[in-house]
Amino acid sequence: MTGRGNAPALGMQHDAGSAVAEFALVAALVSLMFASVLQLGYALHVHNTATAHAIEGAREGARLGNTSEQGVARTLELLETTLPGTYGTTVSAQRITVAGVEVVEVTATLPVPLLGPLGPPGAMTVTGQAFAEDQ
Repeated sequence: MTGRGNAPALGMQHDAGSAVAEFALVAALVSLMFASVLQLGYALHVHNTATAHAIEGAREGARLGNTSEQGVARTLELLETTLPGTYGTTVSAQRITVAGVEVVEVTATLPVPLLGPLGPPGAMTVTGQAFAEDQ
């Protein structure tokens, strides 16, 4: 029977097994997109956490009777306890004047996480400032 009724059945034979290949390709693409979104979220988490720790270190260094080096030590302590690896290996502090007010500024330079916690060192710089209480 080569009539009209068999034409769709013959055409369907050419698509046999294509669902498995389509699923494999689409699943890989969706998985890659999901992993990329997770990595972006992790990078934002690292940035926000490092910024909060730099601000806390600046507050520590700006307290009455404390030095900027104590702010650096506090920032390093916080970074080492909350972020994996050797984050925050470069932390510095200085006293600067902003709009006539002396502040302590703590700057931390750390890697941007591109693959899990791994990334190029020194690619992300965060800064925290606090009002110096000894004015």
